[in-house]
Formats: sequence, structure tokens, C-alpha cells
Amino acid sequence: MLINLWYVAEWSKAVQEKPVQVRMLGQNFVLFRDTGGKVHCLSDVCLHRGGALSGGWTKGDCVACPYHGWRYDGEGRVRLVPSEGEEFKPPRRARIDAYPTCERYGMIWVFLGDAPEEERFPLPEFPEYEDPNWKRLTDNWHWRAEAARVVENGIDIAHASFVHPVFGMEATAQENHIVSIEKNEYCGRSENIQYPPKMKGNWLRRRMRKDRQPTVTKPAWHLNGLVACIRIDINPKMSIIMFDCNTPVDEGYTRTFATQLRNFFKADFFDKGSRKRLLKIFAEDTAIIERAAPNYLPETLMHELSVKDDKFMSSFRSARRRLIEEKGWQIDMDAVAKHRGRKVLAIPSPQRRLHPDLDWVMDTVPLVPSLASPAQRSATGEAA
Repeated sequence: MLINLWYVAEWSKAVQEKPVQVRMLGQNFVLFRDTGGKVHCLSDVCLHRGGALSGGWTKGDCVACPYHGWRYDGEGRVRLVPSEGEEFKPPRRARIDAYPTCERYGMIWVFLGDAPEEERFPLPEFPEYEDPNWKRLTDNWHWRAEAARVVENGIDIAHASFVHPVFGMEATAQENHIVSIEKNEYCGRSENIQYPPKMKGNWLRRRMRKDRQPTVTKPAWHLNGLVACIRIDINPKMSIIMFDCNTPVDEGYTRTFATQLRNFFKADFFDKGSRKRLLKIFAEDTAIIERAAPNYLPETLMHELSVKDDKFMSSFRSARRRLIEEKGWQIDMDAVAKHRGRKVLAIPSPQRRLHPDLDWVMDTVPLVPSLASPAQRSATGEAA
């Protein structure tokens, strides 16, 4: 699991008057809205006696701990200690980590890390979300699998011939091919030609696509949100887009915030069928991914065999590996496990860079050293 990326914490509609607890990167967070409606995200622990702020309530622009009523503002600072009275001034270190937030595409995005704003990757673009020519559906899915595995599955075109009968068939597996790939350090997209079977169902669905009709598919990935997106052009007039944000709840559990768009059959009458097919696809993938080994992506390509159809997936792997090996943004979960149940840790927040002299109450999660660090070079036998 990686820090210094934006992750989807919750649907916007799910956070209203009461605080909401979410879990990301193996840590608990609290979401709450201030009097202006802005969403804030803090570590979900009170510095006093460890109460979960998400079990409390909002008071003005603060969230109050249900244990002793301590109030925290949107920047994580203690604003009131009721037992000490309103005249009491909390010390400087009376603050918890607060994380940047924004609301986009009907979701609450949270930046989990301490990188300065100018160094953060931009959020993925999703222009069709607000386009009235597209009908929108949303849903949730949960996987007992590591998030990077889920993303890779979402952009893997070759598996459709064997896992998803609606999209592919074994007879045309060799004919499907990649047309082009575009990528940079934080996102990538490709265009592919596939030859899926004729659509099943009523006569109207069967007319949408002929058997083995060349179909353009355009998968994409983005490190922010761990997004896996695919556009399927069923025919020149009919397209479907699936935009999935995959949030690592912890090492082996992922929550998917799924948005599906279609530019045809836009009446509400067709929503039930569209949702049923979306969830069927997720279920088909789940049956494979939850049994895949290892649970995580292999550390290097040396531990798996790849072929030309894996080229686009490899672009995602390479971008992710750079964040681990060059940036040092991977959480050391073995080290975290040693503190489980005994010590509360925090994902480092931007305030830690702004206040380096502050004696923070909570320590941050340990990270795997980058290959550029002396510790890692020593471990791999390189000269420091």
C-alpha cells in the first residue's frame, strides 16, 4: 500500500450531519462536514484516551470525541477541552493528522501523505460524468484481494475471452490485439480491437452487435484513486464506460467505488439490467482474483511469465514500482504489524512538513526505504 496518492474515502452523499468512519491503508479515519459543507478528514483517534472521533458528533466546525468531548477542527487541532473550561488554551502538540480533501464525481477524495501540493499527481479526468448524453449508475463492490491486483484485472483485456462470456470467447483470443498505448508517470491508456460474441438476451440486445464484430475497447489506469477504467464501443453509436476507484482498506481487502455510464437506452427502465450485468462482471472477476496467488503483485517480473498481451498491464506495474523503489512511498506492513493493538500510528500528513519542530503525539507508519536510500543500498549489497 502506498502513501502520497489520492484515494476515494466515501460517496459524497454518505457524509451528512454525522461523522463517518472509513478505513484506508490499514488505518481508521473520520470524515465530517463543517458548517460550510466542506468535508474534512482526520485520523480517527482522540489524543486524550484513544476515543474514536467517528463515534462522536459535529459541533460548529469541529468534531467532538464521544469519550470526553474534546473538539477537533478541520486541521486536526484541539479547540476545546470541556473539563478544562473554555479559557484553557491547548498546547501546540494537541493536534492529530488532517488530510486534504476534495469532492469530485460524486465521491470524497482524500490525499493520504505528506507530499507538498505542487508535487501531487492530478486527479483522473472523467469528463463524461457530467455529460447529459450519458446515463449514470453507481455501485459498490468489495474484494478480499490487494488493490493493485484488482486494478490490474480491470485493465487486462486478454482475460475477457475466458472470464466474461458477454465480452469475449476463447475462439477469438488470438485475434484480439493492442492497437496503441499511451502512458506517463501516473496514468496510462490503450486502445484494443476485440472480437466478442453476439450479445444474448432479447431481440433488441441481439441487434446491438453481430457475432465476432470488431469492437474497440479502451482501458485506462490512474495511480490516484487506483482507477481502472474501460470504455467499450459496442458499435459506432453505443458505448459503455466503467470507471472504478479501488481503495485499499488494508493489505488484503479492497473497496471499489464503481460508476457505469452508457449513451444508449437511457431511460430508468434499463437501469436494473445494466446494474445486474455490472455486478455479474464483478462476481466473475472476484472468483478469479480472490484465489490468485500471491495475494500481492510479484515484486518483479522475474517471478511471473508475461507475453505481449500483458504490455499495458506492465505499464501500470512499472509506474507503481517507481513509487516504491524511487520514492519510498510503500508502507512497511511487517513493521506496522508489530505495533498492532499496542500503538496507534498515523499516515504522515502535510502538516508534518509544515511543522517539523512539533512534537507530534502519534508516530507515523514506517515505510519501506527506497532503493536510493543508504539503508536499502546496504541491504541489497550496494556501496553506500
